[in-house]
Amino acid sequence: MFIKKNFYLKKFNTFGINVSARYFVEVKSIEEIQKIFDIYPSISKLFLGNGSNILFLKNYYDGIVMKMGIKGKKVIKENDNQVMVQAFAGENWHEFVSWTIKKGFSGLENLSFIPGTVGAAPIQNIGAYGSEIKDTLIKVQAYETDNRKIIELTRKECQLKYRYSFFKHPQYKSKFLILSVFFLLKKKYQQLNTSYVEIQKELENMNIKKKPTIHDLSLAIFNIRKKKLPNPKKLGNAGSFFINPVVELLYFQKIKHQYPAIIGYNISNNKIKLSANSLIENIGWKIKKIGNVGMYETKPIILVNYGKATGMEIYSFSEKITKNIKNKFNISLSREVNVIQ
Repeated sequence: MFIKKNFYLKKFNTFGINVSARYFVEVKSIEEIQKIFDIYPSISKLFLGNGSNILFLKNYYDGIVMKMGIKGKKVIKENDNQVMVQAFAGENWHEFVSWTIKKGFSGLENLSFIPGTVGAAPIQNIGAYGSEIKDTLIKVQAYETDNRKIIELTRKECQLKYRYSFFKHPQYKSKFLILSVFFLLKKKYQQLNTSYVEIQKELENMNIKKKPTIHDLSLAIFNIRKKKLPNPKKLGNAGSFFINPVVELLYFQKIKHQYPAIIGYNISNNKIKLSANSLIENIGWKIKKIGNVGMYETKPIILVNYGKATGMEIYSFSEKITKNIKNKFNISLSREVNVIQ
């Protein structure tokens, strides 16, 4: 374990913000984590995965950035129908999903090619194309920072909801460091979730007309993402910057009548998930750009760093969007990225 001082984090956040940290260390074992807390008991700590969902507002973090480097994945137990697997927090999320697909385990294929690490996935309850982490997660192993002990939290205790978990609550945000995650996956063929029109069209383009395999579905999602999403190595971004807001059905019907271009998806009998993209387009911000910050041309829910933008410039740009949407639709648009003050 090597602790670095005044360490630049530009390559460790996908926005490419030129920020430095007072201390930086990559931890590769539980013992190293415990040692950091022994050496620096009172200094502020930031737990970092791949930096794909983070926005630094200042150019200096006066604390220690702990990059999670504990890796590994394994089968815990299995029977003819299902399998329990454990993945450690430092594992690349997509590489882990690919591993499950190669083994013929079903349940995570719709979450292919999402950036980030396994440890960060439950915090956001990541989701895509009709699937979420909560569909397969059994429990989380975490380091409780106040009591300095390892605990396990069940799916229920994690309080997984749409783009939310117990770990995102301000009271607990830095109280738990996820060490590993346990998933329950299926072994035998199951009906895959191909309900999204985009997926159906891409499978047709791939000339897959009969039942697709989990590998086919994963490849289709890769093709879709490659077309729609900017490469952070070429254009700084953190993926979807905003969370699609959820409103009551009656309110959706009201604004849909006023603004027919607004898109919504049923998630229950009386709840509608609105497309944040369609809201942003409706306020005239589809291709808006101010200085070094702007919306990605094909998906305005993604904010991009077109040059040497600071974190505060990106945040201020997002503030203008949220205020305009609040004024026009009386809807609060929440940020999906983790904002570091």
